[in-house]
Amino acid sequence: MKVLKSFLKTLIAVLIILLSANGFSHHPPVEKKLTAETNHSTLLFSVPIAGGLTKVTGKFNAYIIDIDLIDNDWTKSRIRANIAVNSIDTGIDGRDEHLRSADFFDVENYPEITFVSERIETTAEGFIAYGTFSMHGQSKNIKVPFIITGVDGENTIGLSSRLSIDRIDYGVGADFEHSAIDNFLADTINVEIDFWTKKRKEQ
Repeated sequence: MKVLKSFLKTLIAVLIILLSANGFSHHPPVEKKLTAETNHSTLLFSVPIAGGLTKVTGKFNAYIIDIDLIDNDWTKSRIRANIAVNSIDTGIDGRDEHLRSADFFDVENYPEITFVSERIETTAEGFIAYGTFSMHGQSKNIKVPFIITGVDGENTIGLSSRLSIDRIDYGVGADFEHSAIDNFLADTINVEIDFWTKKRKEQ
């Protein structure tokens, strides 16, 4: 009987230790809520024109890029972007108004461009965010490659992305024809995104 009691006490003690160790080994995920610091960021685009003789460049001035960074592991994390199409800026007012019109982005009906990641994978060069891109009333699954350009402190992370989007896939300027030049505007839009992050304020 004494041997059995001693065995049971030892067993209980071992179970308590194991349960305690198990409890301490599983920490809740650490989530950093970050956002692009737009004062030192750029969202640029360029499109070849006139058969590639030159190109038009522009940018969007109003956008939000939010990141939920989980355990400092990008493969567990989420990225959401929201761009105000009305903020398009090519440096020429008349052209910008035309781009905002129904001939192109039709901002009255489609005021935003969005991207929401579904998963992020590592690559030899950096990362790829797979998700849903929505523009001009069309939503498609795309992949957005990006790299980390540096880290400075707890919440400042530099990111850079280069990608191309076919505007015809989204019906942007699909029916536009130049008055004098055939195939004036290329279909492929090249996008350059560079920003660093800061801590996101809770809403």
